[in-house]
Amino acid sequence: MTTVHDKLEQLKTAEFSTAIKNIKRGIEREGLRITPEGKLSQLDHPQALGASLTHPYITTDYSESLMELITPPSNSIQETFNQLQDVHKFVLENIGSEMLWPMSMPCFIGDESDIRIAHYGTSNVAQMKSTYRQGLKNRYGSMMQAIAGIHYNFSLPEEFWQKYQELLGDTSDSKDFQSAQYMHMVRNIKRFVWVVTYLFGASPAMCKSFLGGRESQFEFETFGKGSIYLPNATSLRMSDLGYTNSAQSALNIEYGSLTQYIEKLRKAIHTESEQYKNIGVKVDGKYKQLNHNILQIENELYAPVRPKQVAKSGEKPTDALENRGVMYVELRALDVNPFSPYGITMEQMRVLDVFLLYCLLEPQEILTDQQQAEAEENQDKVVVDGRRDDLTLSQNGQVVSREKWLESMFVDFTEIAKWLDQSYSGEEYAKAVSNVSETASNPDLTLSGKLMTELLTRGIDNGKVGMELAAYYKDAILKTPADTFTRQYMVDKGRQSIIDREAIEAADNVSFDEFLEQYFKTNS
Repeated sequence: MTTVHDKLEQLKTAEFSTAIKNIKRGIEREGLRITPEGKLSQLDHPQALGASLTHPYITTDYSESLMELITPPSNSIQETFNQLQDVHKFVLENIGSEMLWPMSMPCFIGDESDIRIAHYGTSNVAQMKSTYRQGLKNRYGSMMQAIAGIHYNFSLPEEFWQKYQELLGDTSDSKDFQSAQYMHMVRNIKRFVWVVTYLFGASPAMCKSFLGGRESQFEFETFGKGSIYLPNATSLRMSDLGYTNSAQSALNIEYGSLTQYIEKLRKAIHTESEQYKNIGVKVDGKYKQLNHNILQIENELYAPVRPKQVAKSGEKPTDALENRGVMYVELRALDVNPFSPYGITMEQMRVLDVFLLYCLLEPQEILTDQQQAEAEENQDKVVVDGRRDDLTLSQNGQVVSREKWLESMFVDFTEIAKWLDQSYSGEEYAKAVSNVSETASNPDLTLSGKLMTELLTRGIDNGKVGMELAAYYKDAILKTPADTFTRQYMVDKGRQSIIDREAIEAADNVSFDEFLEQYFKTNS
């Protein structure tokens, strides 16, 4: 059977070394705006930041207070990081005394009513975005929507795909080949996502207010005045408390091919849910959700990874995928790194590059229902118990220790890192992989391990540490000079976004009811 090592040996040519240099990445960093007292901001999205509907770099996610800071695709890790710095700087310069919460699990939230649904303007598109969020609130509650994460967007260059297709002797259409290979990558990300959660999960603890008095299946331990944790947890964000919503577990989304994926996703969007029917759609003249189907729209699928294509105006994500194939992969399993002012480090980005290439080169082709169930069980184990010294996982039906499995993967990771370093004429990839490889045998060195050590050693609340970091990071970021996106550039982007939003509002010529009807009719 072909191995990752075998594949790499074939890629060690001058042609591939040149082709791989143009990997593109983009970051989407979510973060709550908080008051100096550590509470959720109740203010509108600041006008100085532009229009959240149309700004390319600064928007909001579920709520007015949950910011999403975005970098455009770039083939330089340094440039991506500089852009992320600059966007953070501009935001912090324009939110007064407020700060950005530096953790995935939210700050103290007194009541769900404190979480204001994001407002995007008066256009039909804007109303649709807010109505979708209203539906999320009525379906899952708002508290889950206050959780923040990092999305890592990754695409391989056209030159690489051309050479790789020739290497594999594939004669299919180039776009079809590219989509099939990205789906191969997606299947293996699903299979191995527990590795990302183990290395970079950073939410083992949280404020007790998140439970809001609700019962939990977990037996939490307490510390400080109001913090709870699981002793060996890595990422409560990725548990049933967060974005692996158990209501969606019966969807059975398939990843065998792009066509299968699209069909299953569309089926979920067009299949009525008895549970959501009880909520109603338009009640007393107000929308409670976009529809009463299993998913209102594609974005409601909470998955650790998504195959993606840039959608045109008014185009559904599934239609974009069907029309133009997979353009990039969106890894959604990353917690906000509390040890970075920007939620992620360049070292993490390099490790993620290596991991994603591993998922492409790993030869396992199919992901059966049984294997998918096994992968989800491994992920669940790592989420709640990942740092336990004697943790075992299931590898194709065989019991294997987490430590041994990781050590064997790091052999491949190291080889991929060296190949990338040769291509990029550096040693940063090998350094990054070497640094995190120590966590295989020492869970205390993971992000979640470091955070729990800090919290328990100091004996103070998760929220207090979060506030200290938020204040420290704000001060540090404001002192850092802009590198790529100057202040004037960001001001201009903000002004243009407001002009763009107003143009969309002026162009509307049908009622919201008609708009929704047309949207769901013309995009099937």
